[in-house]
Amino acid sequence: MCDTIQQWNEAAEAYAGEQEHSAFAESNREVVKKRFPKFNGERILDLGCGYGYYTDYFRSVGGDVVGVDGACAMTDIGKKNYPDCAFLTADITKPLPFGSESFDLVFCNQVLMDLEDVKCVLAECFRVLKRGGIFYFSVVHPAFYNGAWETEADTGAHGKLISSYLTQRSLANHFWGETMHFHRPLSYYLNAAADAGFVLRRTEEPRSYDGGNRNSDLPLFFFAEFSA
Repeated sequence: MCDTIQQWNEAAEAYAGEQEHSAFAESNREVVKKRFPKFNGERILDLGCGYGYYTDYFRSVGGDVVGVDGACAMTDIGKKNYPDCAFLTADITKPLPFGSESFDLVFCNQVLMDLEDVKCVLAECFRVLKRGGIFYFSVVHPAFYNGAWETEADTGAHGKLISSYLTQRSLANHFWGETMHFHRPLSYYLNAAADAGFVLRRTEEPRSYDGGNRNSDLPLFFFAEFSA
């Protein structure tokens, strides 16, 4: 995990800048804001908060929120951009510095696919979440993320060529500097959450592509909500 943290320290500025102008990030925000439009002081853990966008959003709609990330460069951006928010730098693959049943909501957005050890993270999420609380995560959709976009010559149809899905593997992304991505099928995430004690409530695969240069019938993200 230490190498992963260093990669995200180095990528932090580029990542934060790109996310502020990303149509894909905005489509992610629309899903989250629709699901969580308002809070009444509920205690929220934004786990893997990055530069703090959602930490600030949850605070702005009434949540009592703390953002935690392993990369100090990320939390430093959060502290600078959102001075009214609480941020903590901690390796989220290790025991979290919170008591058991401390939170009403544990929110983990676009994080798990970048962590090598997911099961220990889910176990800690279950520990710190109040019974009856909500665990909510999203990942890039593993069924389609690693495919190559292709355009059919005869029809102009856009699609993705998928050659591997079931086999777990790691690969390096180079969007903001090199960061590691860990591919796992959806069944891995759902079963790991069940093994941690969570009960699935709903999933969502929203439309993210534009249907012009890309096929809007393929999802970019996968969202899942569980109760503890």
